[in-house]
Amino acid sequence: MTTPTAGLSTQTILLTGAAGKVARRLRAPLAKLCGELIVTDLAPVEGLAANERYVQCDLSSTSAVHGLVKGVHKIVHFAGYPREASWDTLIPANIAAVTNLWEAALEHGVRRIVYASTNHVVGFYPVTRQIDVNAEVKCDSRYGLTKAFTETLARFYYEKYGIESLGLRIGRVEDAPVDERMWSTWLHPDDLLQQVVLGLSGTVHADILYGVSANSRAWCSNPANSPYRPAHSADTYTLPAPAPGAPGTAWSFQGGPFAAQGYAGDESRAANFYTRDVPGA
Repeated sequence: MTTPTAGLSTQTILLTGAAGKVARRLRAPLAKLCGELIVTDLAPVEGLAANERYVQCDLSSTSAVHGLVKGVHKIVHFAGYPREASWDTLIPANIAAVTNLWEAALEHGVRRIVYASTNHVVGFYPVTRQIDVNAEVKCDSRYGLTKAFTETLARFYYEKYGIESLGLRIGRVEDAPVDERMWSTWLHPDDLLQQVVLGLSGTVHADILYGVSANSRAWCSNPANSPYRPAHSADTYTLPAPAPGAPGTAWSFQGGPFAAQGYAGDESRAANFYTRDVPGA
């Protein structure tokens, strides 16, 4: 598939979380596509290309974010705390940061943001249930809740102010699947790049895509009319077959260990409860 890149060659794109495991994979290809790539993180970013510029920034600082966003055309937001943690850790990194970023985008005229969400927004679905992008949110962790907040915020800023966005409910990005769960959750870096570029150049509103490759065992599916056409599949790799529904919370829920961590009581409480099934809900 040819991924649209129209207009990017003259634009300044901001990549947040540029020192992180996933965003590092985006730096070089994005730099080749755009006029200038501003890379930001709290940690140093090394080996800059000729059209890359590093700005250290704490996204929980309102004034710092406004200075960072001024002059930017589009944003690729991959910063944040990427695992379960206390609210003291998650609120500055995943809540304050995104409110600052979207507010700065509004003030400085940025009209398009592509951002990393997570499969943990829907991690309390059982592995026996197939879901699409319209599935009811069922977060499996505080971390998942912060990403659900981002998805809701992105929709609000689109409907209220017209800031377009694409959120990627990323499974796990690796060069190849390395464990059984990745039969379902694996996302090849090339497919991730395709999704990001579609978000930057394609037609979006406040859309969501699952960040998975063409894995036949995936628990989630993207819209049939989506232009995203993954070029890779976990099916081509030899791994022990997974055992969906096997005893233990880590296998019962799509969120795996995130869902299992600290889970108290009967697993059916989360697996069988859907607010849309409740009369009057």
